Amino acid sequence: MSSLSDQLLKAGLVTEEQVKKVTEKPKRKIKPKAQPKEKKSFAKKAPKKQTEQSDLAKFYGERKQLENKEKQEIARKKQEAAKLKKEMNDKTNKLISDNLLNDDSAEIRFNFVVGTSIKYLFVTEKQQEELMDGKLAITFLASKRSLIPVEIAKQIQEINPKKIVIIPAEK
Repeated sequence: MSSLSDQLLKAGLVTEEQVKKVTEKPKRKIKPKAQPKEKKSFAKKAPKKQTEQSDLAKFYGERKQLENKEKQEIARKKQEAAKLKKEMNDKTNKLISDNLLNDDSAEIRFNFVVGTSIKYLFVTEKQQEELMDGKLAITFLASKRSLIPVEIAKQIQEINPKKIVIIPAEK
């Protein structure tokens, strides 16, 4: 049996040179790995994707910045509101404590209504008369019932309208 190359040579389809060329073992050339070619091909494709991604990334980045600014603005407003509330509470507490007229020796129980509950405060006879005449008011300082002059009570209402101030003569 002859090889395929001999048969092709006899048939006249190939020449002896061509047969020799094929029969010689070709020296293997060590080619660089295919990865660098892929990198080049990716490098050509990557800019398009990067521009698309960069546009998308840019959009997301801008959106994130806006969200962060909004969050910071909200946090800043909350801090300002808390600061104002603290200042307002400090100011009202100082007014109450400076003008406190409670008497520890008071023995007369004076009842008053706060919301739906009835509270009481021990007062002297003079304080009771002043409460009924509208010269004194009742408010709270650190959950303690406090007697203060009506003028101070009105100042407190102007500073902090949410502060509970009871003026019995107005009812």
